[in-house]
Amino acid sequence: MNIKKIQAMEMHIKKITFYSVYVDCLSRIIQEFIENGDDNLKPTDLPNLVVLLSKLSYRLRLNIMKMGNDWEFLN
Repeated sequence: MNIKKIQAMEMHIKKITFYSVYVDCLSRIIQEFIENGDDNLKPTDLPNLVVLLSKLSYRLRLNIMKMGNDWEFLN
């Protein structure tokens, strides 16, 4: 395996790791708001968090697909 392909795979793994941490953190925040409620929340806070969560999960899915395509061509 050449160095460029190894570096590309490492980049994909780093991105997937970061996005999965962001998605996990946001989903925990949203779940806590739903379970416990919070009087300090604005009406738009929860929908904005959900939109951000969907964008991050979409990026996570794209990176996984890119990594899968790159991995397929390594063999």
